[in-house]
Amino acid sequence: MTQHQPPAPQKGSFDIAAAVNDRRILDICLGRSNGIVSGEAKLRIYEDFNSAGAAYNQALSDSGADYVVLVHQDVYLPRPFLSRLDDQVRRLNDLDPEWAVAGIIGLDENGALSGRTWSSGLGQLVGRETDQPKIATALDEVLLVIRRAASIEFDDNLPSFHLYATDLVQIAKQRGLGCYVIDAPVIHHSRPVVSLAGGYMAAYHYLQDKWRGQLPLPNLICPILSSSIPLHWRNFRMRLRHLGKTVRAEPTGDPAMIAQRLGLEDAP
Repeated sequence: MTQHQPPAPQKGSFDIAAAVNDRRILDICLGRSNGIVSGEAKLRIYEDFNSAGAAYNQALSDSGADYVVLVHQDVYLPRPFLSRLDDQVRRLNDLDPEWAVAGIIGLDENGALSGRTWSSGLGQLVGRETDQPKIATALDEVLLVIRRAASIEFDDNLPSFHLYATDLVQIAKQRGLGCYVIDAPVIHHSRPVVSLAGGYMAAYHYLQDKWRGQLPLPNLICPILSSSIPLHWRNFRMRLRHLGKTVRAEPTGDPAMIAQRLGLEDAP
């Protein structure tokens, strides 16, 4: 029997969706991205949702594209992003036609950080370039690519807007679908994280209960463990480092100029 091969990406194959709570940030970051301004990719925004899962399930339902890019509002997509993404998806389709989700930064099978993104909150380029898609054990939420034919859905009961990629990797794993890290760097024009309290802890505790039989779950910030003590210790150290500040500082610089300085605006 001949294995079915998914169609190669074509213009219009990608929709871009963002859960938005600040139009100003959207306008200076994601809304300025060349592929969106030019109309090469359609941007769908989702406001007033109680969780990322609910917003992004709606995005997947609304889209008629082959692939949906779910991205934070404070991300700037460099000029060659869509052509690079097209190339990465072609490679991924050749490697694993039944893949479900890909991210631009995550942990590979050896626990090493793969993929790249600039973090304004950290003031540095995070991760490392990968020449081929790598199997992921954990993905960061900053940008995810969903193959709609995989018919995968988020858990819209997962509270807040955190750890939904950790959950989705486990959902895909249960169904035997692949998750990968690809190389398609972006500018995450983020504010520094000063605390893991609130929504992050709520999501963490939800996943502790949901995946109790599969713990520990790898994660880029703090692995999901049966005990919450490491999470609270990590939160304490983070708050100490930021001197107990609760207001997150605005990022500095222009995201497009940062991309230019890093050479990410140039064609690959």
